[in-house]
Amino acid sequence: MVTVARSSPLSARYNTYIISGVTKATERKSRRSGLIDPGQGAGVKADRVKPVSASRAASPRAATSRNVTARDEAAQTTPPYRITDYPMHYFAAIQRQNQLNLTRVLRDLGLSVPMWRALAALHQKDGQTIGEIAQLSVLDRSSLGRLLDDMAKDGLVEREPRADDRRAVVIRLSAHGRKTFEDSLPLAQRHYRNVLKGVSPEEFETLMRVLRRIKLNTRMMSDVSDLDLS
Repeated sequence: MVTVARSSPLSARYNTYIISGVTKATERKSRRSGLIDPGQGAGVKADRVKPVSASRAASPRAATSRNVTARDEAAQTTPPYRITDYPMHYFAAIQRQNQLNLTRVLRDLGLSVPMWRALAALHQKDGQTIGEIAQLSVLDRSSLGRLLDDMAKDGLVEREPRADDRRAVVIRLSAHGRKTFEDSLPLAQRHYRNVLKGVSPEEFETLMRVLRRIKLNTRMMSDVSDLDLS
């Protein structure tokens, strides 16, 4: 007895959106090259198309009929677009709700989420430039400069000239900033444990591997001018 594996609705949609997108692009290229008759379906080569009289080929009714047929076939094979079928929808939803939840967790310590992320980046690697902090903390560089000014006034960070370039400035955690981060860390870790509730260690490893791959893909798709390489 042969068992036929049935694909899930999501995997079927993945096949439709991803794989069929490649197929359709190939078909369009073939039509431009004259290998496929524009009025026929996929895989029909031009030398197999039956001759059509000039008057019929030029008929507006015939052209309209072909267009309607093509649209009907596309509607039958392509599932309706749903934003919830795409992972980026979930990335955005998770990020938004996580920002709200973490704001409540950090409020009693007088920290905002961007402040905490900047402290976390400096705790991981102290003595960074603003560009390096922006990249590690995933914060906008222009707003990060103003944020670090406020954090310096609060005594959380300190500025000092870079050892190999006196014109450049690096940011370091102050003693107060380090203690503030260490006081906040148990609260943030408990928050993230709640976020990952029900996710097994194996699933977590898979999740991180997939996220790193997607992150790399998005960076490779970017224009160089869009990347902060400082």
